[in-house]
Amino acid sequence: TTRRGAGLKMSSAEIADTNLLSSEAGSDLLDGLDVYTVPASGDDHPLTVYGIDSETPKMLSEADASSNLRPVLLLHGRTWSCVPVYHLLGGPKHKEGGSEHESRSLMEALLESGLQPYAMDFRGFGGTPPDHTGCVEPNRCVEDVETALQWIAKRHGLDSTHTDDKYALLHAEMPALLGWSQGALVAQLTAQKSPHLMSKLTLYGSIYDPMVRYARSPLYQSDNPNAASSNELIANTLDSAMEDFTVEGTIPPEPALRFGEAALVADPNKAIWTHVYQFNNVDPSRVHVPTLVVAGDQDPYAPMRVQAELFANLGDGADRTWSILSDADHAVHLLDGRSRFTKIVTNFVKNGVTSRSQKRRKED
Repeated sequence: TTRRGAGLKMSSAEIADTNLLSSEAGSDLLDGLDVYTVPASGDDHPLTVYGIDSETPKMLSEADASSNLRPVLLLHGRTWSCVPVYHLLGGPKHKEGGSEHESRSLMEALLESGLQPYAMDFRGFGGTPPDHTGCVEPNRCVEDVETALQWIAKRHGLDSTHTDDKYALLHAEMPALLGWSQGALVAQLTAQKSPHLMSKLTLYGSIYDPMVRYARSPLYQSDNPNAASSNELIANTLDSAMEDFTVEGTIPPEPALRFGEAALVADPNKAIWTHVYQFNNVDPSRVHVPTLVVAGDQDPYAPMRVQAELFANLGDGADRTWSILSDADHAVHLLDGRSRFTKIVTNFVKNGVTSRSQKRRKED
C-alpha cells in the first residue's frame, strides 16, 4: 500500500489508527514523503516505510548502476519515530509557505546528494502500530529491518537471496543501512545476521559499549495487583525531545522546538522496549561489510574511547571508515553543520567495490 504526503488513506485499520497517520498535525509532518505499508515476515504485521520521490524506483544493474540512485534505509533510535528524526521541516508545503526555517530533512538532503533514502518505524513508533505484545524487541526489530531491506531490494530490481561471491558485484548495489543511536545497535545486529542484504553499514552515534551488559528480565514475579505494570504508558515530554541538543550555537531555539513538537505528535507516549539483553549479542568482530562509524565529538552517548574500540574491532575483510564531526553532539544530522554529515554518508555509500569478496570477483 502506498500513499503520498498529506491526507493519507491506508488500507490497514491498524496503520490508520496511529497518531502520526490519523491526525492533521501528523499529516503535515509527512508532507513530501511516500508512505508504504510492508507486511512483516512471520506475522504479516504492518510496517510503515517512508520514501521520498520513490514512487517510480530506479532499477539498478551492473551496467548502469553509477547513473542511478543507490537506496539507503535509515533506522531511528530508542524514543522517536524516523519522521521527525529524518524529515524535520521537510516537504513542499513547508517551502511554499515561505517559512524562515530551512529544511532539516536528512531524507531530502540525501536525495539531493544522489541517494534514494527510505526510513522505517519500528513497532510501536510513529506510523507502525504496536503488535499484540505492546512492546518492541531488538530481535524482532532485526527481522523487520530484514523485511524492509528485501522489499527495497525487490523494488530496485536487486536479488536479496544471494549469499556467495558469485553475486558479489550485484551485492555491491544492495541497499545500504544506517542506524542512529540505539538504532545503530539494531543495524549492527542485522549486519551480523544478514550481511548479504546490504552493501554498506553506517553506525551513527552508536551507543555500543562493551562494558555494558543488559540484564535479563526476572524469571518469577509476584501477582501483587498493586505492583506497577511494566507495560504502563508513560508520556513523552517536550524537554525529553530536545535533550539531545547540548552544544551551544549548533541549532537555534526555533528548529529545536519544532523537533520537539513533531516528536510528540509522532510518539506521544514512550515505546516499551523489552528483552534488551538481546543487544548483548552486538559484536563488532562479526561485522564483515564495509562500515562507516560516525559521531559528533561531543556526543555524550558515543564517547570517543568507545567509538575507537568499536571501530578497531570491526571484522576483517571489508573497508571501514571512522569520521568524527567537531562541535557536534548526538543529533549531528539536525544541527547547523549537518551538511558535513550528509557529505560523509553520501560519499561512503556511493564509494565503489570495497569488500574482499567484491574485489576478488572484480579482479576475476
